[in-house]
Amino acid sequence: MFNEFHHQARGRGHELDGTRGQDRTQYLSRGDVQAICLADGAGSASHSEFGAQAVVDEGCVALVEQFDQLVARIDGGQVKIELLERLLAKVTTVAERHGRDVQDFASTFLGVAVSGDQFLGAHVGDGVIGYLKNGELHVCSAPDNSEFANQTTFVTSSGAAGSMRLFRGSLQGVTGFILMSDGAGESLFNARTRQLAAACTKIIVAVGATPTRLSRNSKPKKQLRKLVDVRVRNATKDDCSIGVLGRP
Repeated sequence: MFNEFHHQARGRGHELDGTRGQDRTQYLSRGDVQAICLADGAGSASHSEFGAQAVVDEGCVALVEQFDQLVARIDGGQVKIELLERLLAKVTTVAERHGRDVQDFASTFLGVAVSGDQFLGAHVGDGVIGYLKNGELHVCSAPDNSEFANQTTFVTSSGAAGSMRLFRGSLQGVTGFILMSDGAGESLFNARTRQLAAACTKIIVAVGATPTRLSRNSKPKKQLRKLVDVRVRNATKDDCSIGVLGRP
């Protein structure tokens, strides 16, 4: 089993203008499947924090419930369509509840699930998913930006299924995964070289070394939250969030 850590910090920009943070993270473990998801609500969408919460909640449930099916199927294109439809259906339900257009709930989506000796992941939009294998950091999925750094694809975008990245593989040699929003990426990902910062290794290893049964307020988890709340957050005005799965 992997240990998990996920946390989102409200950006300094939102703090200054009195608005809510728009990043959300979630984790779910059921049976022998573990899933961790992260979403970054669109700054231009009025209710994006609710959309981000909807996709991380539904994403974790979908990846856990459908893990075996998603790993085994060979029709990757159809898998993307069906997974996106499930996320969008959840967002639509939330939008209807608020009496708003679904575009007001736009957000990205990053998710990773593990079980047995296999993993799978999916990614729509910016942010980064990386992993640590045999002591080396690798990027599973890099940011999907257009020619402008502040433009990307959202779950609610018309071309979302086509831009979704779906990846599956063996866990042999894999110590852990790290998911991050673009705000956290300011500190933990080099956009020019498209490489993860060495600190990602330390974070994954620290999560892997954290005893599973420790409470949310245990010293190791407080130290990780402080890292996000202070060092990562101070490097940008954007929200910062990370999700980590790690094992010794």
